Amino acid sequence: MNVCPKCFSNSILERRITEIRPSFPDGQKCDLHPNRKGVPLEEIGKIIDPALRGNYTIGEWMFDHQAGDDLYTVVSETTGAEEDEVISSLVSWLTENDTYWPQDGEEAFYADDQSYVRLKPDGWHHSSLWRRFREEILFRQRFFSETARELLRDIFDGIQNQTDIAGKPAFYRLDPEDGMELFRARLIGGDADYKEIAADPASRMGAPPAHLRRAGRMNAAGIAVFYGATDTDTAIAELRPAVGAFVCIATFKLRRPLHVLDLTRFTRPGKQIDIFAKNQVKRSTQWAFMQSFSNEISKPILPGDEHLEYVPAQVVAEYLARHPMKWRGEEVAVEAIIFRSAQNPSGKNIAIVGDAAEAIRSDDAGHSFSPSPSSNTTDFDIFEFATMPRHPPTPGLELDGKSLTQFEITAARFGREQAYFPSAEGPDDF
Repeated sequence: MNVCPKCFSNSILERRITEIRPSFPDGQKCDLHPNRKGVPLEEIGKIIDPALRGNYTIGEWMFDHQAGDDLYTVVSETTGAEEDEVISSLVSWLTENDTYWPQDGEEAFYADDQSYVRLKPDGWHHSSLWRRFREEILFRQRFFSETARELLRDIFDGIQNQTDIAGKPAFYRLDPEDGMELFRARLIGGDADYKEIAADPASRMGAPPAHLRRAGRMNAAGIAVFYGATDTDTAIAELRPAVGAFVCIATFKLRRPLHVLDLTRFTRPGKQIDIFAKNQVKRSTQWAFMQSFSNEISKPILPGDEHLEYVPAQVVAEYLARHPMKWRGEEVAVEAIIFRSAQNPSGKNIAIVGDAAEAIRSDDAGHSFSPSPSSNTTDFDIFEFATMPRHPPTPGLELDGKSLTQFEITAARFGREQAYFPSAEGPDDF
């Protein structure tokens, strides 16, 4: 039997049939639409088979009935086919071409007497890659690891194309015209420290000089990363200040566009992608993984545990910054990562990397910028020896010197939830 795109109302399936149709003889006509060129039904089966296996599973039996819809209904609803001849032929092709090994205890996936239910996206594949990456980078080969590079390439491939259910992209460009303000806080000893900061706020409140750069959530020691928050409460909370401590806060704005990976977008469901889209399974499973990944990146790290717990995120940030991706017809790299605050559940943090982490004062914005002695002129890649070419940095941030404010911490609030420790002896007997 030959069919054509008009036999199906699913637009993605129609498009895929149209793409493969030129490879078949022009005289091959559709059995239902003789004035249109057709393709063998088995070619449609080859498209439908992986889509159904990746998105459906056999329903469970509950008392006297099985959950889900029969195979005929599933094929009809997913493809948009209305003619019984087409639907029945596809069902027959799927059942006849099902591959399984009964001698190993395997059962057929396709059967007329089975019902099928839609699977929820599962990030198992990407989670498995992430576990392998963590083991590689933490316990096997931290530097110059080609294995780690390949794992990250598989995990984040296509991340720039992801959007949430409302159509908001996870990767986008932040422009100065967007008016976004970022806040950075520092613990100070009192008024003397405040005056010292006020004399040179861009360097004192921006990313630390090279010799003072401690390892952070997104950076190894010595690597410049600007950590900020989208509100003052979160900026203060991230310091974990004691009651009675003094805090200085400065406000920064963007002075040039930044390309951002926003992990907070993964807190919502991903865009619904038709099961016949070529990359549907990959994008759905990647989104499911990124939902758990964004939680891991944001989780609190107890003092003393930073040395190892920060390493995977540090490598991810450096990988994304150093491996450009195709976005809107150009090659761009991640210059900033937005993630949920571990200290303030309603707040957001941002980590800005590379030259974009440099800041200047707003009253210096019209002048040429000369890098300070602490600015990076060379960088070190954990995957390979790499010396970046010397070039004038292009600072991404502008500090409003008039925004400096100091506060005294007068109180603190702590959230809590019941801790659960599984008993080593197993559940109690009743």
